[in-house]
Amino acid sequence: MLRSVAFAILVLGLSLASLAQPTLPQTKPGQYLDGWLKACSSGDLSQMTKLISDSLSDRALKRDSAANRAKDDITECTQSGGYRLVEVQKSDEKSIEALIVGVKTNEYDHLMYAVDDQGKIDRGFLLPTDPPESTLPKDLSDAALTREIKANVEQAAKTGAFSGIVEVARGNRVIVTATGGFANTAKKTPLTGSSQFTLGSMGKMFTATAIGQLVDQKKMSFDDTVGKFFPDYANKTVRDKVTIGMLLSHRSGMGDFLGKRTPDMMKNGVKRASEFMPLYEKDEPKFAPGTSWAYSNAGLALAGAIVEKVSGEAYPDYLRKHIFAVAGMTNSDPNNVPFTAPNLVTPYTKFTDSGPSKDWSEAEHDIGSPAGGAISTADDLIKFADALRNGKLVSKATFNELAKVHTDTPFGDKYGYAMEIHDVYGRTLVGHGGGFPGVSTHLYMLLDS
Repeated sequence: MLRSVAFAILVLGLSLASLAQPTLPQTKPGQYLDGWLKACSSGDLSQMTKLISDSLSDRALKRDSAANRAKDDITECTQSGGYRLVEVQKSDEKSIEALIVGVKTNEYDHLMYAVDDQGKIDRGFLLPTDPPESTLPKDLSDAALTREIKANVEQAAKTGAFSGIVEVARGNRVIVTATGGFANTAKKTPLTGSSQFTLGSMGKMFTATAIGQLVDQKKMSFDDTVGKFFPDYANKTVRDKVTIGMLLSHRSGMGDFLGKRTPDMMKNGVKRASEFMPLYEKDEPKFAPGTSWAYSNAGLALAGAIVEKVSGEAYPDYLRKHIFAVAGMTNSDPNNVPFTAPNLVTPYTKFTDSGPSKDWSEAEHDIGSPAGGAISTADDLIKFADALRNGKLVSKATFNELAKVHTDTPFGDKYGYAMEIHDVYGRTLVGHGGGFPGVSTHLYMLLDS
């Protein structure tokens, strides 16, 4: 099962006992889901391992063993207290999609399983999702919002599902701050609005903002091709066919580069985004540019190199001068050279070189690039969001272009220019998340509010 990072609103809703238990269809996917829910509730590793071993296709088991999958699933199930089936959303002979909720965490997830032609489970995912609107509290005043969020964070922290900070703001005014866990577990360092986190891919929004500023200055456009700025770019297809807009919306066909970063880069950092170019410049696109969607860190890294080319400034310097300083983000850093400070949060992970572990250990620290990895705080990110949407960083027209739907994703969501776009109870939410071992970040803005 793939556990992916996605936006979720967590609320204290109706009690589980007040919701009727739906019936699962007697299809192969329905039977597997029934078995999985029972194994999950039991917490029995051998039961889960047998279910997975007997039910998954050979192709799926080659991607990851039954033993590893079962360990991951039982860990997830133990943390959630098992899952309750809320609703079967889609079902046919080949697949099933369902809404489930954690018994202890009260977190809602969208689950999908699909079988191959032999009736074996071949694909599946578990994604955080929004609770049914009927479960939302009726009182959404600031006081009620504060109670709900603090109760949720406290509950999630108790079950080990959350360690970090949640802040909600209206403009620059913080409505509620709630924390769980510690910035450093051994030292029991408290978390605050000025605790400094590695952001992961949330930092892609900084790159899109930089591009937007240069578009506002009429130094470039979203329709310009890579070749306008790098006429000698090694891959001809990327050079001639990929536009700035494709780079920012993951429609370039380009792939990843993070795993190709050298030990020296990770230890000593880089001074310019262009230093990453040799890691991806010769790669052939996965598809004809503009014809499909595939998440691409290399595409955003190239966009950052173009910022350097157009502005004449190194990407890290550009962030400091034109984004952080303008928005008043005094505790943020590009992290292109490994960042250290007393307020830096220690990242923890259960992933090791030999596979998942039951114990937490300190994760490898990331370095920043135009694809993500900068350092910031909850307080600074509120300043960034406010400055971005209110014309301080880019024009209103350019912000609207960043936040406009430019493509669909395979996960059913929409995507703009380095902006995830979600429909939440009929309202539009835009922003970006970030994930890296030890890192899970989310920044979202509710439009027209």
